[in-house]
Amino acid sequence: MFDKARDRNVPVVIYQGKKINKSVVIISHGYQIKNTEYSFIAQALAAHGYFVLSIQHDLITDVRPKTGTLWERRKPFWERGAQNILFVINELQKIEPQLDFSKVILIGHSNGGDISMMFATLYPDRLSKIISLDSRRYPFPRNPKLEILRFGASDDEPNEGGVPESGVQVIYVKGARHINLSDRGSSKIKDEIQKLC
Repeated sequence: MFDKARDRNVPVVIYQGKKINKSVVIISHGYQIKNTEYSFIAQALAAHGYFVLSIQHDLITDVRPKTGTLWERRKPFWERGAQNILFVINELQKIEPQLDFSKVILIGHSNGGDISMMFATLYPDRLSKIISLDSRRYPFPRNPKLEILRFGASDDEPNEGGVPESGVQVIYVKGARHINLSDRGSSKIKDEIQKLC
């Protein structure tokens, strides 16, 4: 897709099964990981009738800030990612009007989870659920109407204050390292995530 307003390509991969139940899922990849590296969850959801899109937020032409705190360096990625999600939803509504865009489900790994949390903070009425694959930095929204499931890895913890003590279901995936919450993980790790989504 091409966003004329921002003069920006927004590559997406679409997964859909034979039967579509009209529910939309948007996947956001981790930092320096490709959007195609979440096929294990995208294909499983598509097989259950979800219309699944995986957005490539980072482009080769993007400038990566090298100074400032990690928060300052990543914030432009989160803002751009939230704009990408909104753009994709708005464009898809025009070409796939039969889909239900009133309550989208977001899935985000690491930095993609941070993007999802920012989007949920900005547009809470557009979502029904967020699944975090070990996102750590952007604070989870405190919204009782929004269902949040967080899969955590064993090799790191989220930033203090990022994940609220209540209102979020947290599952630590045994033996999973941060990078394993993508197609790079073992079949055992991927199976556990698929079962619980």
